[in-house]
Amino acid sequence: MNRNKSSEKEEQLTSMSKCRTGSYACAVLINGRGYMGDKKGLVKIAGRPMIEYVLDSVPDEVTDLFVYVENETQATAYEPICEKYFASLIRMEKSQYSNEYEKIREVLEKVPNSNVLILPCDMPCITLEFTYFLLEASKKFTAVLPRMLDNNVDFSLASYQTAPLIEAFKKYPEMHMPELIKKLKNVLYISTNALRFFDNKLGILYRVSSAADIPKVENILRNRL
Repeated sequence: MNRNKSSEKEEQLTSMSKCRTGSYACAVLINGRGYMGDKKGLVKIAGRPMIEYVLDSVPDEVTDLFVYVENETQATAYEPICEKYFASLIRMEKSQYSNEYEKIREVLEKVPNSNVLILPCDMPCITLEFTYFLLEASKKFTAVLPRMLDNNVDFSLASYQTAPLIEAFKKYPEMHMPELIKKLKNVLYISTNALRFFDNKLGILYRVSSAADIPKVENILRNRL
């Protein structure tokens, strides 16, 4: 990938100081840690790169689609898929982050949209019905946060109103997301029981973290046909 083109795109996004009201973005995060490293999202699931299932779940209402990568290796690897899906490939400011909260903050501060849907690259069982709900709910709620099977919140599977979050980041610059979210008003937490409305077996929450997960995910997808 041409680094100059990537830098130009980042500068264009950063220069937009005001969010476009009523505009909706989706940011898919590439995480190079763990199974398969930088190419995690390219792991084949039923013959297709895992990230394609995530990108297929993005609602039509999204006007700006971004894929955030951490380094040039990822940028080169994911560029063809970004071109296929007309997604903008964005290089994160750092190649490593101490936690996912820093990534979320960077995305929300850079994306020039009023509402942002954030998705991880390693959850191929996410459905369009579910992501559409997340995006629609963000029109009313400051943050929409599904609870995972362990009852914790994964901030990389959520939707946000950017303006209130950016204001909170400025007011509490040293605060991590779990504490910062508690400072916000009108936050919607979605329990796992509520998530069964979208998927009774909660397959939408399944992450691929090892080779052993691949046949399980393929089975989930096969049973939906």
